[in-house]
Amino acid sequence: MLYAGIDIGTSSVKGILVDINGNIVAKKNIQISLQTPKPGWMEQDPGEWWSATVKVIKMLVAEINEPIFSLAVSGQMHSIVVLDSSGEILRPAILWCDQRTSKQCQELTLKYGGEKEVIKALGNPILTGFTAPKILWLKENEPEVFQKVCTFMLPKDYIIFKLTKKITTEPSDASGTSIYSPITGEYDVKMMDILNIDEKTLPPIIDSGEVVGKVTAPELPELSETFVVQGGADNAAAAYGCGVENPGDSMVSVGTSGTVVTVLEKPIMDFEHGVHLFNHVRKGVFYHMAVILSATNSLNWFLDRFAIDKPFSEIERIAASKKTGANGVIFLPYLNGERTPHRDPYARGVFFGISSFNDTGDLLRSVYEGVAYALRDGYESIIKLGDRINSIKIVGGGSKSNIWSQIISDNFGVIMQRLSVDEGAAYGVARLAAESSGIDTSSWIKVTKSIKPISSNMKHYNKMIKLYRKLYISLKERFQELDEMNKGG
Repeated sequence: MLYAGIDIGTSSVKGILVDINGNIVAKKNIQISLQTPKPGWMEQDPGEWWSATVKVIKMLVAEINEPIFSLAVSGQMHSIVVLDSSGEILRPAILWCDQRTSKQCQELTLKYGGEKEVIKALGNPILTGFTAPKILWLKENEPEVFQKVCTFMLPKDYIIFKLTKKITTEPSDASGTSIYSPITGEYDVKMMDILNIDEKTLPPIIDSGEVVGKVTAPELPELSETFVVQGGADNAAAAYGCGVENPGDSMVSVGTSGTVVTVLEKPIMDFEHGVHLFNHVRKGVFYHMAVILSATNSLNWFLDRFAIDKPFSEIERIAASKKTGANGVIFLPYLNGERTPHRDPYARGVFFGISSFNDTGDLLRSVYEGVAYALRDGYESIIKLGDRINSIKIVGGGSKSNIWSQIISDNFGVIMQRLSVDEGAAYGVARLAAESSGIDTSSWIKVTKSIKPISSNMKHYNKMIKLYRKLYISLKERFQELDEMNKGG
């Protein structure tokens, strides 16, 4: 029997097939477009997610002669899909990285009774990327759309709806909405009242790994006997995909965004550092997550904007040839604002310390290091909460870079473990799909390499990060001034 994992990402839709032992039988990937109608705004067409999903599944099926017993779906967190009473899309999805809802976050927080009350009830502050302020933004800015909304959904749940015609969600994704509480395991009545929405407009919550139903989509008749399993939020699913599932397990993911995840036995709220508290895909398990908004996105932006068209091996060679500290250049990777620990939608990217001595290679190296500094800020914010960390897995597209993995290890001062299979969230939900039929997937997780921190590099980065942090402090008010200038034309 085969099991499928589908991940609805920001840059692509990915699908994998695995066998009963967790071996990858096939994998496919289709790029999807991203729209930025205004500075700080990020949108996508959910219809494009669906068409890409259908194409990915058909390409996977074309490579096998065995039936797919079950599939599960993961997806980007927080992004909002709005459907009318016929299940039709009313507008493009507003994404997790969209920064338009600063005013709505403040409004919701004030009406709830202040940030402390919000965190106590919902586990997290209300942030620009989250779902609730997007709903309020729609109500205030697109009332004609808001009035037609029958269902508010998250990306993976929209794909499951298209596969089965059933509307559901699960705790790991719901806990990133600011409408559901990971502490109580229920939608929050007070927040629904403030938003003036009925619980009927929100998907019913079932467990991660629970069977939703068989595929009924007319576009996929070849899967008519395949079960669809409710999956998980991309970060929770990615953690599960690399075996980060028990208290003390930790993960660093270097993807479009970057995350640091640690697993907890019980919920611990962070009232100071901007660390998120979410439900894991394992029932009754929680995790802390620190987020940076531009990880590999920073590198891709740099390579694209500066027209560096070289093989990845050459990019790696150039970055590795530069000294630790990038010859004095520091990069702040806040291209689309920042989440942990600054929670600042106005923050923007900065190259600091450039002189006539520096070349493109120094800037490239500084991008690698700036992302590592930002991840370190998140990691140390989690440590301050008292989390016990036994081991750290490093995953995501950026983790395939030897120099980047080493820089991150040097900054954290901790060994980073690479895995035999690093397929992210798709692999995590493939585990859920297999487990729904009674398969034990614990043996699927295998460590293949350990990257140890280099003491001399650690000492240098311990000095550099102090200046990195001072730069944000000194520029914080300037970022806001720049935003006001841009708004003024």
